Amino acid sequence: MAEITLAKTAGFCFGVKRAVDKAFELARSGVDAVTLGPFIHNPQVVERLAQMGVPPVDSPDQAAPGQTVLIRSHGVPKKVYNLLKNNPVVDCTCPFVAKIHRIVRAASQEGKTVLIAGNPDHPEVQGIVGHCK
Repeated sequence: MAEITLAKTAGFCFGVKRAVDKAFELARSGVDAVTLGPFIHNPQVVERLAQMGVPPVDSPDQAAPGQTVLIRSHGVPKKVYNLLKNNPVVDCTCPFVAKIHRIVRAASQEGKTVLIAGNPDHPEVQGIVGHCK
């Protein structure tokens, strides 16, 4: 019989764990809420949240006025916050990703060219780009 050893570091990174904990806490509270996009890259967690009454929506306009919107750990472009002005927002952006948003926003405002390496279709890259001019 083979032995299976689980790595000490298996599981979610700090930012994702923080986001998932917030999402499940909100789901258990019974608040009418949705996540903006799939909350994390884990279909089982996304499905579990949906079963608990917190389904994903594809865009801010799919959230009903007054409905709580959870921002996923990847973050979102700055303009998305403006589009959600009629909704309570629970921002679950990873603190490390939010720091990158602040850095690129400041550099962009100073007129510096910001180069972003990554898949342009990935939500985290789209969020970072959305904080530049």
